[in-house]
Amino acid sequence: MFNKFGRKSFMVLMLAAVVLGVAGCGSLAEAGGGVAQSSGDNGYTISINGSGIATTTPNVADIQFGVESIHSDAAQAISDNTTKMQAVLAAVKALGVADKDVQTVNYNMWIEQIYNQETGMPTGEMRYHVTNQVSVRLRDITKSGELLGAVLEAGANNVNGITFGVDDPTELQNEARVAAVKNARAKAEALAAGLGVRLGKVRLVSEYTSGSAPIPMYDMAMGKGGEAVSIAGGSYNVTVEVQVTFDIIQ
Repeated sequence: MFNKFGRKSFMVLMLAAVVLGVAGCGSLAEAGGGVAQSSGDNGYTISINGSGIATTTPNVADIQFGVESIHSDAAQAISDNTTKMQAVLAAVKALGVADKDVQTVNYNMWIEQIYNQETGMPTGEMRYHVTNQVSVRLRDITKSGELLGAVLEAGANNVNGITFGVDDPTELQNEARVAAVKNARAKAEALAAGLGVRLGKVRLVSEYTSGSAPIPMYDMAMGKGGEAVSIAGGSYNVTVEVQVTFDIIQ
């Protein structure tokens, strides 16, 4: 027979044994889970950037130009601008540009107050500036210089720029995308080899796309006599940047 103190000691020992047994099972489960866990899910990853470029010859040109008229009478400024712009648009259509490819992008009137150059005080005289700008999509880029020469001859007195591109960049983007992914994988494999590990499955992919073309050079003075302005279309590039995260297999 155990005395009262003995029974209490025995119960404490039994309780300690149960606690240790449970803890041991837990440790074994964790160890077993670690063994069973796939090496691709160990939480270690490699993130790498890749870049791909696809190049082609541009097949469209977006050209912005317009007419600015200045007059002391507002109505006269508007009338003068309208007359000149009609002549400019007629020159555009004469080159076979469709109506859908001509768009007004800015029409603006602002008032300039004239000051006395000696006193710096306003004279009360006003000048009215009227600006009308259009954007033309030219689908035959070989006519870019001819178009600029024609509109300058017709009365256009400002050219805001010309941008070369492609009508549908989808195929070019896909080509650059494939190249970017290949570049990212090649870099990741080299990095993994240096670390003594292997690449697992892809965890995450992010993409960034941009298109660019060389800025063309043109001589405004050449258009005064109706001559074709010198234009170089260059090439059109699409760049795709990706960031890819791979699992590491140790």
